[in-house]
Amino acid sequence: MLPLFVTIALAADAPEAPTVEVNGLVFAHWGLDLSDGAEAYNEFALDRAYLGAKAKITKKIGARITLDADHMKAVETDTGEFTYDTKYRVFVKYAYVEFKDLAPGLKLRAGVIDTPYQPVQDNFWGHRYVHMGLADQEKMLYTADLGVALTGEHGKGLFSWSAGAYNGEGYSKLELDAGKSFQARVTVDPLARGGKQELPITGFVNVSTHADADPTITYVGALGFKMPFFWFLGEYLGVSEGDAGKQGISVSALPGLPKYGRLVLRYDHYDPDTTTDADGYDKIIGGVSHDFADKVSVAATYERQMFEADDGAAPAHGVFLHMQAGF
Repeated sequence: MLPLFVTIALAADAPEAPTVEVNGLVFAHWGLDLSDGAEAYNEFALDRAYLGAKAKITKKIGARITLDADHMKAVETDTGEFTYDTKYRVFVKYAYVEFKDLAPGLKLRAGVIDTPYQPVQDNFWGHRYVHMGLADQEKMLYTADLGVALTGEHGKGLFSWSAGAYNGEGYSKLELDAGKSFQARVTVDPLARGGKQELPITGFVNVSTHADADPTITYVGALGFKMPFFWFLGEYLGVSEGDAGKQGISVSALPGLPKYGRLVLRYDHYDPDTTTDADGYDKIIGGVSHDFADKVSVAATYERQMFEADDGAAPAHGVFLHMQAGF
């Protein structure tokens, strides 16, 4: 019996084999431009395609890599603005190692990591495939960057926070100088223990230092509310750059019956320079969405962007059919 006992004991003490979970997500849309002069221009488009893997190496060590794909953006050069390539290109969105339970509810991430604010709000909004957050849309903040961050969650979600140091240029750009970005988020949810309701109240600040200029300070205050029949998210965003600044307001609501569908209602206001009049815009989105399964959804929307400029610029507007599919 001794050899059998030794074998059982060794098997019980053996470390768990690493596990890997593969995931993917696609955002796509069809859009019809109704703006003056558009001549019924319409397109089918692949907005994003994510392919990722999450590894559980030990009980306290994990890793993640996520590849993303979209069209290369227009690049500014000395001769003007142009695009190098019109094909879809693949790039790294996340690539990090994670150390869990350094203390109760505390984890550390290092590498190309998620930043503290926008990914959390995107997850709460749940309709990034329809429209990304205002801070991400206007590049006031980046969803990922190279750096290191501590994240904590306590009281079963009653209190959560994240703080980190990053390059500051975002995941898609090289480090330019000795400056760094220091970001911190604090969220309190008084309803976290109440079951199916959430009421996250969030404060966020980002201080970006520069070698030859004053720091850039980005700050956000956000209020969310979620219950089965109604979701709401309101955000105020600001950027201070010396004497200049930027401001944004975003309000979203998703009323409806989860089993059948939701109304998609959103209003954005963005002012790219608070020292200049009539240079911002207002954008409204209205439509309906339906979830066929977890990560499989469609939304039909009407979207209209109105400009404050006095040059007679007509509103840009159109109808869209958005889709996401994931596993």
